[in-house]
Amino acid sequence: MTPSAKFFAQLTVVFTAAGVAVFPPSAPLVERWYAKGFYPVVQLNVTALSNRTGTPLFDIGMVVLAALAIGGWAWWIKTARKQRSVRPIARGLAGTVTAAALIYLWFLAAWGLNYARPPLESMLPFDASRITPAAVRALAERAVSEANRTHAAGHAAGFPAIADRPAPLVAALHDVERELGRPRATVLGSPKTSLLSPFFRASGVSGMIAPFFLETLVNPDLTGPERPAVLAHEWAHLSGFAPESDASFVGLLAAWRADPASQYSAWLELVSVAANQLQPITQRLVLEQLAPGPRADQEAIRQRLKALVRPVEHAAWTTYDRMLKSQGVEAGVQSYSRVVQLLLGTNALADLEPPGPQAPKPSSLQ
Repeated sequence: MTPSAKFFAQLTVVFTAAGVAVFPPSAPLVERWYAKGFYPVVQLNVTALSNRTGTPLFDIGMVVLAALAIGGWAWWIKTARKQRSVRPIARGLAGTVTAAALIYLWFLAAWGLNYARPPLESMLPFDASRITPAAVRALAERAVSEANRTHAAGHAAGFPAIADRPAPLVAALHDVERELGRPRATVLGSPKTSLLSPFFRASGVSGMIAPFFLETLVNPDLTGPERPAVLAHEWAHLSGFAPESDASFVGLLAAWRADPASQYSAWLELVSVAANQLQPITQRLVLEQLAPGPRADQEAIRQRLKALVRPVEHAAWTTYDRMLKSQGVEAGVQSYSRVVQLLLGTNALADLEPPGPQAPKPSSLQ
C-alpha cells in the first residue's frame, strides 16, 4: 500500500468512527436491521467461538493490544531520536488514533449498537401513572415478603457454582427474549473469571459482558445468592438489552421463571434496588420486615463489598457513567435503578402467583 493510500484508509476509518459517534443511526433502523438482523447472527457465531475456551479472549486481546502499543511506541520514539525527526511520532499518533477508531467500530458492530435500540418501555404496554412513591414502597415490601418466602427453598435447591450455566435459568431467559421479539435464542456465554477480577473486587463490579468477543465475565467473589441474578442480568446484555435497566428487567423476569435458587436471588436483588429508592425512614421500616435468613445473605454481600477501594470504585463508575451517556443512555449509571419504574409501569408482575407452594410465573409481556 502506498503512503497516500494508507493515509486515505486511515482517514476513512477515523472519519467513519467519528461520524457514527456524532450521528448515530436511528432507533427504528437499529432495531430492524441490527438488533433483529445482524446482531443475532454475529452473537450466535462469536459467543459459540469464545465459549470454546475457559480463558477469556478479552484478556488475551487486552494483553496483545497492550504489548503492541508499548512495543510500537517504543519503536516510534527510538526511531524519532535516531532520525531526529518528529515524523515517526506523527506516524505513531496516526496509527494509535486509527487503531482506536477500529476498536470503536468493532465495539459498535459486535454489540454496542444495541444502546441505540428503542427503550423497553416503548416496546411494551407501559403506564407511567402507575409509578408513585406508594407503588415503589409496595414493590419493596413485596420483594421483602417474597425474599422471606423463597429463602428456604432457594437455599435448599443450592446456588450455582461460579462457572455454572443453570439449565432452568437458560430456558427461562429464552422464553423471555422470545416474548420480547428476539428472532433466535441467544447463545449464552459460559461464565468466566478474568484478569479483571482484582478490578471487579476493588470497584464493586459484579460482572460484565466483554463486547469484543461477547463473553460473560463474572466477579469470582460473588456470594451464592447473588450469582443467578447477576448471571441473568449479564445474559440479558448478551441478548441485546444494553441499558442497565433493560438488562435488569429481563434478567429478573428470567430468574423468576426459573428454579427456586434463581427466584430467591431475583427477589433478594430487588429488595436492595427497590429499597434504595425509598426515603431513609421508610427504607428502615421496610427492611425491618426482612427475615433473619435474607438478612444474613445481605450481610454476606456487605462483607464481600468491604474489599472495595474507594478511589478505584469512584473512577470506575465515573468512567462507566460517561461511557453510558456517550452511547445515549442519559441517566448513566443511574439507569440501574430504572428497573423499578419498568416493573411498575408494565404488566410484568401483574400475574405473579400469590405466596404458596407453586413457583411464581411472570405474566405475558405482550
